[in-house]
Amino acid sequence: MSRDTLDPSSLPSIIQGGMGIGVSSWRLARHVAQRGEIGVVSGTAIDSVIIRELQDGDPNDRRHVLRTYPDEDIVDHLLDRFYRPQGRDEQEPYDLLPIHQFNPKVKSQRILAAATYTEVRMACEGHDGLVGLNLMAELKRYSLPCLYGAMLAGVDLAFIGAGIPLDEAKQIPKLAAGEPAQLRLDVDTTQLDDPDGPYTYDLDPADLLDAPPSLDRPSFFPIISSDALARIMDAKLPDEHIDGWVVEGPVAGGHNAPPRNKQYEDDDTPIYDEKDVADLDRIRGLGKPFYLAGGYGSPEGLQFAHDVGATGIQVGSLFSLTDESGYPDDMTRKLIRGLHSGNVTVRTDGRVSPTGFPFKVLTLSGTLAEEDRAQQRSRICDLGYLRTPYVDEKGRLLGRCPAEPVDDYLRKGGDEADTDGRSCLCNALMANIGLPQYRNDYTELPLYTGGDALLNLPLGSVETPQYDADDVLDYLYGNRPTLYDTVGTASAKVS
Repeated sequence: MSRDTLDPSSLPSIIQGGMGIGVSSWRLARHVAQRGEIGVVSGTAIDSVIIRELQDGDPNDRRHVLRTYPDEDIVDHLLDRFYRPQGRDEQEPYDLLPIHQFNPKVKSQRILAAATYTEVRMACEGHDGLVGLNLMAELKRYSLPCLYGAMLAGVDLAFIGAGIPLDEAKQIPKLAAGEPAQLRLDVDTTQLDDPDGPYTYDLDPADLLDAPPSLDRPSFFPIISSDALARIMDAKLPDEHIDGWVVEGPVAGGHNAPPRNKQYEDDDTPIYDEKDVADLDRIRGLGKPFYLAGGYGSPEGLQFAHDVGATGIQVGSLFSLTDESGYPDDMTRKLIRGLHSGNVTVRTDGRVSPTGFPFKVLTLSGTLAEEDRAQQRSRICDLGYLRTPYVDEKGRLLGRCPAEPVDDYLRKGGDEADTDGRSCLCNALMANIGLPQYRNDYTELPLYTGGDALLNLPLGSVETPQYDADDVLDYLYGNRPTLYDTVGTASAKVS
């Protein structure tokens, strides 16, 4: 569907949240879009997801979509290099892609664009509903090739959170026009007396395709945590760069914004207060559609959103446990059963994520949520999505991650204090979707995430630990009382 057909007054009421890695799968997004809402795929680590599926025999027949991608050479490379018709031998390690660099090789950009294209195209097949792409601003070196591949696939909307996506808003129209684009990088240059900066990540569509076409610009909805950020972005950008907002609070799953008061418990659990509550009157005053996220996944939450002038709600955690999500069925059953029995809870962990952002963790046994299991894992950084840029003493732009081996991190100029309590989310989240790496006698363990709303999970039961995307949508469009007591913990205020 062309962006030109998107009328703000007729936008759907529900956005299915973009959960990575691979939880917001093409299958889930397609189903939600078929129901007339906004289905969203995650772009995080999508290149690794695709090559692991190919090595497992391509169970989703992704090859039929790859063959429609306009860069035939990179498609041939992916299939020749990674596709195994019979799959891998049991516990055979996956072959990996080279880590995508801050000064990227064009081949790596081509792979990212092709991978994202397949995910969006598969989500768009068989309907004319709305499909969006979710990205993290923290992962800047992945955003441009993923956005470009998604545009080639006809994506309708782009959602970017976990940071301040000012530059991204400016670059999306350039990519749509087939023009070179770049994002500024926040680089640690303390090891160099006279750094060259500023440093940028650059992508030229002409390097990916011989004749870059003119593409529809997807509607852009930044995911923000405060009205102050919305007002800053609105003031700095032309109206046509931002089409609306997703206002997400600290009870949402995955990464949360740090507390604005900078207060933490002794175990680094963030302490949120009224400063972390967005003023919806001010956001509504900006004159753009907005959605509420984090604690609104209920009929009452949807009604509340409409009553305060929001277009609707973004819902992630409820969809993460559906039959259509990227989680294997046996794990969704285990999580649903554990949440209903009280054996699984939700905690906000201030240390586990290498990004430094608080991260919601589901306390499922047998996963990295157990401290002893996290400590037993040998540190290794072979996917590298959460690496941050630094310049070494030779002037080279490189990456490091506080979850990598401590000696490596220190050698790269990192602070040892940053490494304490960090887990490798890249490998853990790949394990979440049934694609764990095998290392001799060790298999990477998962680390599941979900919002606080899962503590009162309204669907499934201990006896019947299963539900699907239709059940979520039917539930959300159920009874709509006029009192909003159940939204008391939701992250918004209206004067």
